[in-house]
Amino acid sequence: MKKFDENYIDELIKAGGVVLQNVHGQTVAVGMDSEYPDTASFLADYIEEFGINDLVKKSRYTTLKAMIDDTVINAWCNYQAIATMLFRMFDGLSADEYAKKLEEKQWHLGDIVEDDEGHKAMIIQDDNYLYKLLNVNIEDKKAFKTFEYFVISDKLNDLQRYHPEWHKVVED
Repeated sequence: MKKFDENYIDELIKAGGVVLQNVHGQTVAVGMDSEYPDTASFLADYIEEFGINDLVKKSRYTTLKAMIDDTVINAWCNYQAIATMLFRMFDGLSADEYAKKLEEKQWHLGDIVEDDEGHKAMIIQDDNYLYKLLNVNIEDKKAFKTFEYFVISDKLNDLQRYHPEWHKVVED
């Protein structure tokens, strides 16, 4: 399977493509020339790699014949019916929805991030224009000091990349 490179989200949006988020643990784009230009291309690659029986198991159909009857014969090979089936099977999102999801994960100056142990930090920029994480755990005796064990970076994306154990706190 061709894994979707999230750097091409704008290209996918322009193409009106979709993102299938859970294709055996991978994220795949359909509707973009560099990935899968159409549903048929995706299906051919999927069936070649995982087999038709795996596709049937992932669908709501109990047998291959039932799936073919519904998606091919009854729908007269309706592209939309097949695309909708794939969308359901693999947690599909439109490219716009997926871009919004990516943006929600992206760190910004002033954001609060948290690690798996519950430590919270705010993304700040010091006088030298370096990005750091400021401890904002009020009960901690080192509150409002920068975490010393961090790789400090002049690029916010690098700070996020070097510290995957931290994730953005998203308020509901």
